[in-house]
Amino acid sequence: MYYKITNKKGDLYKKLHELRKKELEIEENNRKLVKEIVGDDWNEFVGHNGQQNFERCTQFNGFKFNHPENLPPKTWVLHKEFGKDGVYVPNKRTKAGREIREKLNNMPHSSIIRVFEILECEMSGRFAYPYVEICDNGAIVVYMSDRYDLEKKFKDIIEITRKEAEGLLEGGAE
Repeated sequence: MYYKITNKKGDLYKKLHELRKKELEIEENNRKLVKEIVGDDWNEFVGHNGQQNFERCTQFNGFKFNHPENLPPKTWVLHKEFGKDGVYVPNKRTKAGREIREKLNNMPHSSIIRVFEILECEMSGRFAYPYVEICDNGAIVVYMSDRYDLEKKFKDIIEITRKEAEGLLEGGAE
């Protein structure tokens, strides 16, 4: 279900806005960190992009390098599944590869648990990853599984259609 929150003075808005703003900063800083760790000779990566994972920040696992011939052979190996596409991952068998892998795995991140805490929802059983985004007009769009009825729980939340949510996220008016 899609929801929007427009009351900028409400507690819920402030908490979700602060969370998402922090996540966007982490995302930006992590992209810079990846360039320091791996370099910038790549255009594609294997991992989890965006907030649709437990850490709510992009996770980098492997890279499709533009010039793989320049890679240190003991540090990088072809990915077992995506190697045919030219994707390399840090080599777990070497010290240099393990160090890169550890740096990539230990980059700052957020947590899906924080969204469930803010929205006072239990995170048990099956669920869809929650989605929280700040729109150009300042509204916050939230997506949660159908099993959570946030409109009943919070007075500042308004249920909207997917089409309305997409319009807001694309910069449309309320």
